[in-house]
Amino acid sequence: MPSKLRKLYRCDVLPSPMNHRKHARVLALLQAWRRVAVLRGREQRQIFYQRGTLDARLKTRTGYDQVGGAFGQMVRHQVVGVLDSFLSNRQNEFRDLVNRSSLESSVKHQLHFINRWRAWQTLSVPLTMRDGVVIPDEVRRLARIMFRAVMKRHRQPALHRLNMVVDQRAVSVSPAHTSSHFRMWARLSTLDKGKRVNLPLQTYPRFTTRAGARALTVQVNQRSDGSFGVGMFTDVTDVFAASRAAYQPRCEALALDLGLNTLFATDQGDLIGRQWRSKLEYYDRRITKLAAYLQKRGLKPNRHARYRKYVAAMRGWLESEVGRCLNRLVAVRAPAELVIERLDFRAPGLSRRLNRLLSNMGRGFIEAKLKDLEERFGITCRKVIAAYSSQADSACGYVDKKNRTKQAKFKCLWCGHFQHADVNAARNLIQRRSLGDTGTSRASRDALLDALVSQHVARYNRPRGRSADPRLSNPYFRSWTASVRSIEAYV
Repeated sequence: MPSKLRKLYRCDVLPSPMNHRKHARVLALLQAWRRVAVLRGREQRQIFYQRGTLDARLKTRTGYDQVGGAFGQMVRHQVVGVLDSFLSNRQNEFRDLVNRSSLESSVKHQLHFINRWRAWQTLSVPLTMRDGVVIPDEVRRLARIMFRAVMKRHRQPALHRLNMVVDQRAVSVSPAHTSSHFRMWARLSTLDKGKRVNLPLQTYPRFTTRAGARALTVQVNQRSDGSFGVGMFTDVTDVFAASRAAYQPRCEALALDLGLNTLFATDQGDLIGRQWRSKLEYYDRRITKLAAYLQKRGLKPNRHARYRKYVAAMRGWLESEVGRCLNRLVAVRAPAELVIERLDFRAPGLSRRLNRLLSNMGRGFIEAKLKDLEERFGITCRKVIAAYSSQADSACGYVDKKNRTKQAKFKCLWCGHFQHADVNAARNLIQRRSLGDTGTSRASRDALLDALVSQHVARYNRPRGRSADPRLSNPYFRSWTASVRSIEAYV
């Protein structure tokens, strides 16, 4: 029997300009919602540390006196969903921590079993694996120590800032029949029993043209300026299934190198987003100048409306630029797999403030777009280690810091191969698919450098001579140089 397909949704947040009375009623509901979410979160965390699991069907009346029974159930399910997503991310980190450790394979297998069932805390309940082996207490205690170390790196989910996810019991969305300014209305229940508030919704082309079935659940979001928006969910499962079936790849893999002057360079020579550095410098000058002015006056930039407007403008441009470039590459090359470096969205020469914003925004936008391409077209993504990709020659494999003469120029000191530096880096990334575990994003830089040096030495083992062989003065080849008995013999 075929497995049930996972539902795929897309959310479009529609602005909802409302008068102060409607705003006050929605705000009162949101504040009560968040208070109950904090109480529910405490209950679920206590259950998790006692039983090792979350309970979405916990029948308690916590918060019912503040929001009522229906809203209380919605809060409970939303809180469990947020905490479950948080624990899923911690599971991935725990798995990576175990894989990078030097423990025995049998201990790693037992730790993965503990991680699979989220049994990091419940030491009183014995765990038996499928082969009948009972996991010893020493491994259980080690798992608990490792899990606590992972948890210390992150804050708990901010349930006091949760937005409301309301189902059809308390909200209904319908098209506008008499209004000429708004296309849709949302009727939302509030704390006043039996009295709903009508929220106007402003639509835009991306929402109206999105194919799929509209879900009956909406999300009421409060923005940084205090206004509200209504997130409309669209079920795109069938639409994406048809899109994946119709997609015909024209190349097996396409490597992407994230550059400074060019947003994306591919191993096939494509340079997409050539003007993005100049645009970033424009936003850098504008944001940094305003932030310095506000700080000089003793004001916090994040609380200033114009500063938030500038950051939002850069955020919107960056998101659209990432989407435009990746859509263009898919339309032109149609790859079956994308090979990309481990993302570190930073650019030398820009301010620390903008680099921090880029690191937070850019990585998220690229990963979200890659996930969208996988769901929409079935294009898989493989992350490889990016170390030495700008120093190694994609033709002969020689790695040297002096190979890259300028930002955009690459010339190999061994074979004289000349190429655009970003294209050469992308070709190195696609070659690392064949390195196995050494080329993955979780591999170490030292292991990768040893593999690159060993491959080049195996191909060109005989020295050319002191003046003709750049490896003799290259610190990366220090071990090989020491193994040569007499360098003077090869002059």
